[in-house]
Order: sequence, then C-alpha cells, then structure tokens
Amino acid sequence: MNLYRIKRALLAPYIWHMRRKEAHQEAFIKGMLELHYYRPAFYKFIGANMENPNILFEAPLDSSSVVLDVGAHVGDWTATMKERYAPHVWLFEPDPESIPTLEARFAGDPKVHLASYGLHGEDAVLELEQKGMGSSVFAGHAPSSGQRVTVRLRDVAAVLEEIGRRPIDLLKLNIEGGEYDVLERIIATGWAAHIRCILVQFHEWLDDAHWRRFKIQRALRRTHRLEWDHPFVWEKWLLK
Repeated sequence: MNLYRIKRALLAPYIWHMRRKEAHQEAFIKGMLELHYYRPAFYKFIGANMENPNILFEAPLDSSSVVLDVGAHVGDWTATMKERYAPHVWLFEPDPESIPTLEARFAGDPKVHLASYGLHGEDAVLELEQKGMGSSVFAGHAPSSGQRVTVRLRDVAAVLEEIGRRPIDLLKLNIEGGEYDVLERIIATGWAAHIRCILVQFHEWLDDAHWRRFKIQRALRRTHRLEWDHPFVWEKWLLK
C-alpha cells in the first residue's frame, strides 16, 4: 500500500492552498515543501534547523572517529563534518555524475575514502534515475524525468566487514529509498550494535514505507535510543 499517494490525494485542497501561500519561496524550498506536501513535520524540521543550524552535523566524534556518508552526492555534508571533527570518512555514491566532484573535492586527503558504488541489502546492478540530489534506483514520487544509468550496489554487511573498523561512530543515510534495505540488512546481521550513531532520512513515497519504518524503528530500539525524530524528514539514533 502506498500511503504517500493516498495522503496526497486526500490533502489535495490543502496542498493547493499551501502551494499558493508558499509561492514566494526559492525553487529548492518549494521543491522540498512540495515533496513533503507541506506537512507539519517538515515545517517543524525547518524550525528546528533554524534554531540549531548544526542539527545534522552534531555527533559524538573526534579525529579518530569512523564516519560513513552513504549517499554522499557532491560531498557537502562530509565537508562540514571534516571541518568540525576531522574524522575518517568513507563516501559511498553510485551516481557517476557526482564522482568527479567528489574526487576533486577530497583529493589528497588520506582520511577520506571514496567508493563509486552504493550500499544495499545485497549485491546488485540496477538502473539509477539521475535527478541530482533526488537520484534513485526506485520508482519515485513524481513522473520519470531523469536520464537512467546502470550503477553498482554492494551488500552493506560485506562492505562493513571489509572496512574492518568497529565500532562505526556515525552512519549517515540519505539514499532515496535505499535506506530500508540497508538498515534491514544491518539489523539482521547484528551490525546495528556496532554503530554508535545513525542519522537517517526515510523516504515516504515507497510502497509499504510506513510499515517498514515502523519495523526498523522497533528493532533499533533494542540497541539505540531515538534522540530526535522529524518523521520522514530526518531522525537520529544513539547507541545505548
């Protein structure tokens, strides 16, 4: 069941009203508001971000920490984390359009490791629809509009074993629907207990997104506590 489409259909008059009300916003903000159909949860996250601009960059890290940026895009988040903490960072990005920017941006930094593939619940070769920050291997919330390229995804558990560092101090996940498979695999293999902080953006537009998120959260509560939660925007978990 896709509750996202049902909710958008039921809220069509509200969305139309808010679209007119927010017409003055810049294109990026309007796009995000539209994606989140002007939900109170998204407005609350905007408010939390205004109150604390570092909300997505605060974590118990230092220069010896190990950070995984899964869905690195062009490296903006990692650049900020490097400036704040100087940790060891593994970047995972399957979109070939982003790789040259990442290579140039972090060239010569021995503490940054770039992987030109994505993480998944298993090894796979899939088609990625290129839509900038919204690039995804899953059917999206909007009509297809981007170019498609074939990309490689790897089993997250196998990659974690290869990295060979325990614990992982911070796992950041923003992979346009892939977060469900990755977290389900991490939980099933016991890796969740070796990750101190999880920062994840769940995406609502996938089929069964609500049910899968509920099950993931229920499983994570065995090992982690939820520090803050803006549903289907961003949430942060800390190891107990």
